[in-house]
Amino acid sequence: MNIYVVKSFSLRLLYDEINKITNDSSNVVRMNMDECSIIDLINECSYYSLIKEHKYVIANNFKINKDNLKLEDYINNPNNDTTLILISDLIDKRSTLYKTLSNNVKIIIIDEIKDLNNKIFSYCKSNNIEIEYSAINKLLENNINNYDLVLNEIDKINIITNKINIDVVNKYSLKLVSEDNFEFCDAVIRKDYQKINLYLNEFITLKQDVSPFIGLLATQYRIMYAVKHLQGSNEEISKLLEVHPYRVKLAKDKGILYTLDELQKKLLDLTELDYNIKTLNVDKYLLLKIFIINI
Repeated sequence: MNIYVVKSFSLRLLYDEINKITNDSSNVVRMNMDECSIIDLINECSYYSLIKEHKYVIANNFKINKDNLKLEDYINNPNNDTTLILISDLIDKRSTLYKTLSNNVKIIIIDEIKDLNNKIFSYCKSNNIEIEYSAINKLLENNINNYDLVLNEIDKINIITNKINIDVVNKYSLKLVSEDNFEFCDAVIRKDYQKINLYLNEFITLKQDVSPFIGLLATQYRIMYAVKHLQGSNEEISKLLEVHPYRVKLAKDKGILYTLDELQKKLLDLTELDYNIKTLNVDKYLLLKIFIINI
């Protein structure tokens, strides 16, 4: 199998899946499909190397919809020396391209972890970390059951100690996302500037972590983008996205305030904001304010 489609709710699990496919190869080409055309992708995959080294092409932000139908010819006649990995958050199961892909490639969709506690426990065991289940439950509570955020907290605590119980969690791990942050996120999405000002001041006063809040916003903008792009009834879209119809209804209501291009730009702006917070020596709250000013 030389073509894969991978969709995952977790970046960690996504990277794990990619590593299984590439098998730690050094000959990997990454392409951002928000910046590259489908023709660029096809040309990269079709290129034959003189040294006959197998190549892996990873296409991030690939959208499985009618706009990328030109890929069908390559799917039917792929380059055997290239493995193509399509990373997609947007899969339109009604599209002709999806039908072609489903019949010819391997589709990997990771949309949940059935036993989150045991998955986290196994991660700790593989990294020589002793953790109590009560500590796992507390970390999940503090991080809105987000697998990636919990593992980030565990990695942080592991720098101090590899024996994690609930007392250690309470001492070294913050409650990253509060109920107020959900309301703050909703105010930003709805452009309710009066509430934004109130929640922003409280957010800064309490020295809340910006990165998880960026994750909350990105999740909201992402489903709004998908719902607006797909169109159709709440039930039809919920089946395509495999989410509850009520989430689709909320996304439709909020999406009225934005065009598709605006939603896509918000996602790119959030990616840039997250990168700048982690790499620049600039006040993270100032960067957050700049983002909010431009909503």
